Amino acid sequence: MATSGPVHERVRLIALTDIQPSPRNPRVKLSGIDDMAESIREYGLLQPILVRETDGRYEVVAGHRRLSAVQALGWTKIPALVRLAEADEAYLLTLIENLQRDDLSPREQSRALEALVRERGWSTRQVAAAVKRSPAYVSKRLRVFEDAVLAALVIGNQLTVSAAEELLPLPDAQKRALALRAVEEGWEPHQVRAAAAGRMNGDQRGRRARLAIRTRELRQMIRELGAQDLSDTERRELRLLFQDLALLAKAPRQRKGLIIPSLPNAARS
Repeated sequence: MATSGPVHERVRLIALTDIQPSPRNPRVKLSGIDDMAESIREYGLLQPILVRETDGRYEVVAGHRRLSAVQALGWTKIPALVRLAEADEAYLLTLIENLQRDDLSPREQSRALEALVRERGWSTRQVAAAVKRSPAYVSKRLRVFEDAVLAALVIGNQLTVSAAEELLPLPDAQKRALALRAVEEGWEPHQVRAAAAGRMNGDQRGRRARLAIRTRELRQMIRELGAQDLSDTERRELRLLFQDLALLAKAPRQRKGLIIPSLPNAARS
C-alpha cells in the first residue's frame, strides 16, 4: 500500500518561476484561494509545499492551493519540501494528500478514489488507512460513485454524497424516485434518511401483509389435503416448515434480525 521506503527530504526556498503544477493533480479547480491567501498574509505559510525535482525544475506533489495563494500575494519564493520521487510515486502521494482533505468536489473525489482502487488495485482498508478515514466511509463513497442511479446526481452537485448514502439500501426504482424528489425539493440528508427509512418500513409492512395472506392460503390448502395425498418430498417440506414456525413462536418479541437460522440444504433434508 505504502510508497517506497524512507526518502531524503529537505526544505528549500524555491523561486515560483521554477515550480510547475502537477499535470495529474486530481483537483479540477482550485477553490478558496482568496481565503487561504488572507490566512497566509496574517499568519504566514505554516506548512511548506511538497515538490519533486524533474528536468531541472520542480513539480508540485502536494500544495497546489498554497502555491496559488502565495502567487496571489505576490511572493517570488516559497518554502518547499523536496522529495526524491518518481512520477508514479508522486502521483500516488498527490492522490492521498488530496483525499485527506474535505474540500474536494464529488467529481474530484470520485476520480481519486477510482485511481487508487481501479488503477492501483488497493483494497478499501488500504485506501482508508492511507487517507485517514474509516473503511465504512470509503466503502460508502465508492458505492455511491459506482451507483448507476446516484453517481450522476452527486457528481453533478445536485445531491450531496451524504444524502446519496442514505439511499444506497433501496431498490433502484425507489432509489431513483426518492433521489429525484430530494433534488427537486432540496432535501437535507436527514430528510432523505427519514424518507428512505419510511420506504423500507413500508416495504416491510407489505411483506408482512403478503405473509399473512399466504399463511391463510397454506392453512386452507392443508385442510383440503388428505395425508394420503402428500408425497415424501411434501411431507419433508412440511416438517421443516413446522420446525421453522416452532422457532419463530419461541423467539422473544424484542429480538431483531434473523430468528430462523439459515441451514444448508443437506442439513435440512
